[in-house]
Amino acid sequence: MIIFRYLLREVLLTMTAVTLVLLLIILGGRFIKLFEDIAEGSLSLDFLWSLLVLQLPSVLELILPLGFFLAIMLAYGRLYQENEMGVLMACGFTPTRLLLYTLCAGALVATIVGSFSLWLTPNSEAKAAAIFEEQKRKVDFSAIKPGRFQQFSGGQVVYTEELTDQNTRMRGVFLSQELDGDRREKSDGRTAVFRAEQGYQYLDEKTGSRFLVLENGARTEGQVGQKDFNILTFERYAVRLAEDNKDRNRIKVRQLPTSQIWSSDNPQHIAGVQWRLSLPLMVIIVTLMAVPLSYVRPRQGRFAKLFPAVFLHIFYLSGLISVQGMIEKGRLDPAIGMWSVHLVFFLIAMLLVFKDTLFNKSSSKPSKPNSSNPTDKPETVQS
Repeated sequence: MIIFRYLLREVLLTMTAVTLVLLLIILGGRFIKLFEDIAEGSLSLDFLWSLLVLQLPSVLELILPLGFFLAIMLAYGRLYQENEMGVLMACGFTPTRLLLYTLCAGALVATIVGSFSLWLTPNSEAKAAAIFEEQKRKVDFSAIKPGRFQQFSGGQVVYTEELTDQNTRMRGVFLSQELDGDRREKSDGRTAVFRAEQGYQYLDEKTGSRFLVLENGARTEGQVGQKDFNILTFERYAVRLAEDNKDRNRIKVRQLPTSQIWSSDNPQHIAGVQWRLSLPLMVIIVTLMAVPLSYVRPRQGRFAKLFPAVFLHIFYLSGLISVQGMIEKGRLDPAIGMWSVHLVFFLIAMLLVFKDTLFNKSSSKPSKPNSSNPTDKPETVQS
């Protein structure tokens, strides 16, 4: 029991350190991405920290398996390098017991990862989506700063002199919009410029589209460098705000609770369920691979097998992601699904675990003496 606690402490402490480093790197990238959205005016600063916290489960469910895999490699590699593992083996501690102890720690990590993938991540994704929807419903222009030109998606540029009524109405509004090919007539690079006394945002509950409603202004349409402009004055004019709809289907699946998509026949739902189950299963399989891969000779260094092991983990995760996309598009039978990827890497793990036993059996077979060879006959010594 003392050995088990010692090994568990070494692995978990190393896993915590590795996971924190990976977490800071990934969250740093997402922090920059959110700040870019804030600078573009598509996100309010008030939601920055809430969204970062809500992204933690989706990040941890991916980096915890890798962190545990690297922790086994680093912790056991150090024990082999400093001959501590050799002393344990000399005292009767067997590789089989080492594997069983590590699998117990792997089961603990798999339970944590499973709680993220099956419950916490869908819940946090749904809450993050609710924040964006709530931001739309509040009709809040807090992302727009008075006195600054701010560019939005779809080539729209907005400027306002002042925000009033708790940031829900704009005064002195300027809007520039590139006309796209969705219009009946070809745009030919034409631009529409709006100037209005005031404006406010409106959300269509049926379609989910957002509109900027301008009041008491003028619309000028034409091509830069040309003199043919169309000028229209209006009392009220609604301009549809461009939105990014990429990967909307996948995002919606990630927001759904596991209980809702568990029995669904939708290929995207099936792929989502298999992905959520694959992450904790992945922890067990990488544990089986990491224990034999962690063995190093004292002079070899504990980082000798680290980079090949990382590439092996990357191939594993990439295979799961590729198969997930194939299931969603109906190109692969869900019955085969991600289980085929797990089976391949489970066989690789078994080969790594039993390779010494297999090779020792093949090399330890005694060779039969050849009676026809005179050198095999015992020599007689004459006295």
